[in-house]
Amino acid sequence: MSTTPAATTMAKILRAELRSRHDVQLTHSQVLEIVARQHGVADWNTLAARRPQPRRQLPWNAVNTTIPVLRIFSVEAAVQFYVDFLGFELDFGGPAGGPGTEYYGQISRAATTLQLTEVGYDPGPGATVLIWLDGVEQLREELNERRQQVRVWGPAVWAPELEAAPWGARVLTLADPFGNHLHFNEPDDVGLRQALPRWVPQSVSPATP
Repeated sequence: MSTTPAATTMAKILRAELRSRHDVQLTHSQVLEIVARQHGVADWNTLAARRPQPRRQLPWNAVNTTIPVLRIFSVEAAVQFYVDFLGFELDFGGPAGGPGTEYYGQISRAATTLQLTEVGYDPGPGATVLIWLDGVEQLREELNERRQQVRVWGPAVWAPELEAAPWGARVLTLADPFGNHLHFNEPDDVGLRQALPRWVPQSVSPATP
């Protein structure tokens, strides 16, 4: 099956879920653009023109329709950490049930999509999200450079060192301001890394420490 019909189906399901569960009204075109970013491309036209490429079978589902929902307690702090610092795009966001109600929104970068909410009955704080990607060292360098412009930590705090995980990967672990932890995993196997999205383009030069 080609990418485009499957992505179109995802867009229809996402639009219906947002409308029925959270009263978020988006046009079909707006949802198509969100689905395109979930597939790691800039826009729907790029995704529609892309031919499916064969890839090695991964031990996890690197691109899927599961979207973690994380509890937040401050929209301003969430936008600063996820959008300004981590470089996610804000797909949508606003009062979940109309004016004066709690916030509900969605962010995406490469093939990673998260939803953020202040609604108390959805997720509890302290979730853990595993993100598989290629180029974790370049991501760490990007964040250490950006920390000087986006003050999510104190001036003496840097992104932590990468850790070797027993499942054959290097891991960068970051905590958001609400007790949620993001584990950015890069497989040691070069062949597996080729099937994963890169958060930092190959052409970006590493930051100087």
